[in-house]
Amino acid sequence: MFNDIFLKFLYFSLTFAIFYLCKFFCRFRLLKKLPPIVSSAVLIILLLKFFNIDFSKYNSGAKYVTYLLGPATIALAYPLIKNKEVLLENKRAIWFGFIFATFIALVSTAFLGKFFHTKLSLIISLLPKSVTTPIAVEISKTIGGIPELTACAVIITGIIGGLCARRLLKLFKIDNDIAIGLSVGAASHVMGTSSLAERKQFKQVAISTVALTIVAIFTALFTPLLIKLYHYLAPMLGI
Repeated sequence: MFNDIFLKFLYFSLTFAIFYLCKFFCRFRLLKKLPPIVSSAVLIILLLKFFNIDFSKYNSGAKYVTYLLGPATIALAYPLIKNKEVLLENKRAIWFGFIFATFIALVSTAFLGKFFHTKLSLIISLLPKSVTTPIAVEISKTIGGIPELTACAVIITGIIGGLCARRLLKLFKIDNDIAIGLSVGAASHVMGTSSLAERKQFKQVAISTVALTIVAIFTALFTPLLIKLYHYLAPMLGI
């Protein structure tokens, strides 16, 4: 009993220690563009392989880190309250952006999946990729996807968004705070939003927080309808 508790605490603490270690090394120029979540994940995998530690044993303690995702997401409400006037002033543009972002995320994933002859179960698992992990996993379970694959897709989407979104928007000379916040939050959920928070762009963070929340709700509502529509139309269209 004591050994189990000790190991859980050890793996829980080790996860945090590795993350903050990688965060420290990301200050150096060569590693500056590499998100700590990527380097820490690689380091954890290497440690598990090197010391031959079973993942289920490691996850018995590390899984408690996942439980903190909920409170961390809720904490993003602070910049939301601070900038509520901006949201009210631009509500029409923002709400249209939410709907458009949800539509593009779902339809593009489904279209590209069919174009590359991907299995339906994989396409379904990838549909909630732009939603924050806890919600995306639950959506995946509801629609018959593979939750583990969904979680991986969400993380990859967040990393790409956190790394590339700002550069891509800059390339197209988009510098409006509302446009940046909405696009980053809608496309790359909490990880993209946290990249804005690191730059202390609080107005962008406020919009991004609303975007990731509303897009998650829309995705949860529209994804089952999209799948039902596909099953209805597939026999008629011969796909």
